[in-house]
Parts: sequence; structure tokens; C-alpha cells
Amino acid sequence: MVAYIMSFFTWLLGNSEFAVRFGGLLCTAISLLFIYMTTRCLFPTSSDLAWDVVFIANNILLFSAACIVLTPDTPLMLFWSIALYCGARIVQRPGPLWWYLWGVALGLGLLSKYTMILIVPCQFGFMLFDKNQRKWLLRKEPYMAILLGLLIFSPVILWNYQHDWISFAFQLSHGLGNRKQNALGKLLRYIGGEAGVVTPLIFCAFLFYSIKASILSYRRQRSQYLYLLMLSWPIILFFAYSSIKGKVAGLNWPATAYIAGLILLYAVYYEHYRSQRKHRIYYVASVCSVIVINVMLLIHLIHPMLPIPPEQDTTKQFHGWQKLGAQINTYISNNPHGQGYFLLSDRNQRVAEAVYYSGRQYIGLNINEPFIFLPDIERLQGKNAIILDYHYSMDSVKRYGQYFDNIILLDKYQYLFRNREMSDLSVHFLLGQNYHGNLYRKR
Repeated sequence: MVAYIMSFFTWLLGNSEFAVRFGGLLCTAISLLFIYMTTRCLFPTSSDLAWDVVFIANNILLFSAACIVLTPDTPLMLFWSIALYCGARIVQRPGPLWWYLWGVALGLGLLSKYTMILIVPCQFGFMLFDKNQRKWLLRKEPYMAILLGLLIFSPVILWNYQHDWISFAFQLSHGLGNRKQNALGKLLRYIGGEAGVVTPLIFCAFLFYSIKASILSYRRQRSQYLYLLMLSWPIILFFAYSSIKGKVAGLNWPATAYIAGLILLYAVYYEHYRSQRKHRIYYVASVCSVIVINVMLLIHLIHPMLPIPPEQDTTKQFHGWQKLGAQINTYISNNPHGQGYFLLSDRNQRVAEAVYYSGRQYIGLNINEPFIFLPDIERLQGKNAIILDYHYSMDSVKRYGQYFDNIILLDKYQYLFRNREMSDLSVHFLLGQNYHGNLYRKR
């Protein structure tokens, strides 16, 4: 889905950073629209509630970052928001049409990121626990909706079938692979990361109001609360479990949980605590903290000024690429080769950035990537390569050297951030002369 979105907007607006990123901005704006519509659908008596949810969501890092960086999570959030709205319409005004629209959102979400599949057990869990919705379990519409979603997703299933299920297997091992580390420590890191990404005050309020919502949904049969609980907490708990069993979940992995979570938080506040002074103070403090943190991070992204050690500052990845691309073009211009050039590295993201900021349509390859499906990869034989080596040593020269006539050290690109060299982003440029082929033969 990211490829489709970027392709469309670069075709429409030209190959610029704005065009590459504009799809993320648009997806986020539409997501916020559906969050507003979902809130109004579930709680129609208060328009202020819906606007407050949209306002706070727009200032949380999960949403504001998606306006800048288009990752698979960006369209995932969009189609999850659409599916959440369809589910809300089913809760309030049951009708089969909304199930089929839910199925379309499911399929498009799966084309964005595989974690969209988590909405299925969440939705069915809600129907199982809510006596008013249990009737749907005996009707065809929910199951037809899942089939519709899988039909939209079927090209990916077919491709995986033809290639030994490699992307499915990778995602499972990536998230649930067994890693022998302290389980409690990993769980605490996961919780701390989630509290940080939505801000600690919002996260604590979410915990407290979720408990209140659970009690009310049980005692008073509040379907709206149960729906929002089931579309948020199972995801958070699932990634807590995966963090214990394997790799600590990334900050963005449970992001979809906070779509329903923010609606739940503010619905409980508006309906039960808004009149209480201490809750109002906490509400104002949490909103102010979100705004201040978001504004400071956006300023820091453009002009780094926060007291974060440069080595630990993730915003450093947004700087220096234009200079890298210009340096690559200079080397190629000074060393013309009749067969042309391609770029080679040992990191996917680095070589992708180098290709883009060079402004040329080079092929970019990662020597460590075991799965390359370009049908005409061998047409690169005879070309030279600019090699971006982030772990330069004689061993790496020998490793690259087996695929070329000769390897020449050109220079080192010293990446400076806040007047300090970042070793993880600094790179040695090597010239690989006359590529032989067989880069991805089985080794």
C-alpha cells in the first residue's frame, strides 16, 4: 500500500520529498475524520467529545509523525479507523452493508500491514461478549466480510505460497521469535515505551478510565464501552505477550489500539468525571503536556535543541542525506563507466536513501538481503557499483571483492550531527569495478 500511495502522488506531483510524504499527511487527515465520525456515532449527544478526541489524537506522536513519514503504519491506521467506524455503525444501527465495508477495510489494511488481522479477533470477541451483538455470530455477513477482505489480500497470499511463505514466516519470527532475555525487564520496557509515545499522563488516564469502562460495560451493558475496550486492550496485551516471548515490541506496533483507546478515554471522562475538579485539572495538564511535547519534538526535528545525547537521538536520521546523494553523484561523474552504475550496501534503509537523494534511477541492493525477486538482476553484470560500507574492514573488502574485478576505497562520508560524528551513519565509499553477477547465489 505504501508503494501504491507513493507511486500515485509522485506521478501526480512529481518526484519530490513533498510528493513522497504527502500520502502520509492525507492518510492521517482521513483517519482523523473517521475517528471523529466514530466518536459521533457512538456518542451522538456530545460534539465537544468528538472534537477533543480528534484534537488530542492530532497532537500525539503516533499521528503527527505519520504526517511526516509514510510507513506501513500510516495506511494501516487509516483502514483500521475506517473498519472501526463500520463496526461502530453496526453497534448503533445494525445493517449488513456495514459488514461488507468493514471487509473492504480489512483487505486494504492487510495490504498495508499484516497486523490488520488483529481486528478480526477483536471484533469477534466483542460480538461474543456483548449479548446484543451475539446474533451476528450466527449470520453470514461477518464471515462474508472476512472472505471479502481475504479476497482483496489474496495476491499477497498467492505470492507467499509461491515463495515458501517467506514474508509471513519473517513477520512471525520477527515478532514472536524466542529471545533469551529477562521477561520482566522486556515487559517494563514495553510499558515504558508505550507510556512515552502517548505521553505518561495520557497513558495513566487510559489505564484508569479503562477500568471504569470495564465496570460500566459489565454492570450497565454499555455496548459502546465494551466495543472500544475490545478494539484496544487485546492489541496492547497481545504485544505485551510478544514482548515477553520475543523481541520487545516497537513503539508503533500497538498503535492501532489507541484509536479506540482515545475515544474510550475521553468518553468516560466526559460522561462521568468532567464535573470533578481534580479530573479537570488532570485533563488540562495532560492536554498541555501532549501539545508541549509534540511542538518541542517538531522543532527539534528541524533544529535539534533538546538535551538528548546525539547518539541516542533518532531524529538524526532525517539529516544529511542530500549531502550523501550529492557525494555519490560526484564520484560517478568523476569516474564514468560505459555500462553504468548501481548502488550496493549492507543496510536496506541506507541504500534506499542513497538512491533517492542521488536523484538518479539507480538500482540499490543490500548484500545481506537473502530475498531478491528482481527478474532481471543479472543485467547488472558489467556495471560498476558504488558500495556504501557501514562496517568497513578488510573482511568487508574481501566480501564485496568476490563479485567484482577490483575494489577501490574512494573516501569516507563523515556524518556530522550536532557537530559530532555519528559512527552508525558515517560510511566508507568503495568502488566496485565490473560486477560479475551471482551476488545472491546460495551461500
